[in-house]
Amino acid sequence: MRLCKRAVRFLVVFALLLAPGIANASGSAMSATGGVHWTIGPEVFGAPVISQPLTFTSRKTTDGIVSGSFEYHQRFDGATSRFTGRVTCMNVYDGYRAKIGGLILSSNDPTVEVGSYGWFQVFDNGEGAAASPDQSSLMGFGDAAANEAFCASPNLPRFGPWDVQGNVQVKG
Repeated sequence: MRLCKRAVRFLVVFALLLAPGIANASGSAMSATGGVHWTIGPEVFGAPVISQPLTFTSRKTTDGIVSGSFEYHQRFDGATSRFTGRVTCMNVYDGYRAKIGGLILSSNDPTVEVGSYGWFQVFDNGEGAAASPDQSSLMGFGDAAANEAFCASPNLPRFGPWDVQGNVQVKG
């Protein structure tokens, strides 16, 4: 049976509208939220890298439905990059580390196109004065396959992670 483009578009929009309700009804098996910022000194990349801020919320239900969003601002070598995205994959490893990736919805950086994918991982190192600072990796970018492979891999980041100011909450 062939569906016309209008019918397909309707089904996609209908599914997107239902997804938040389905996710809430199923309950979250994993989640990661946060608002953080950090500075990486010039000794690493030749100039300071300043992330101000990285904000994110992501959920993955027990039946595998993923939802959420992220916003990332970075200053490096005189340029400021801004990206926003919709979370399409996430996993929690070791109970305190989340890998999050998704579709780039907006970008002011010509090297990171809307429609490409971005990913990062965060570390929730506990609460209180005795806890180590929470941590984050930088963003990586690529296509849908690389995004999914990133979330599915338990590997630690190639660069970092770096201590952040702010708070990361990982559950799962």
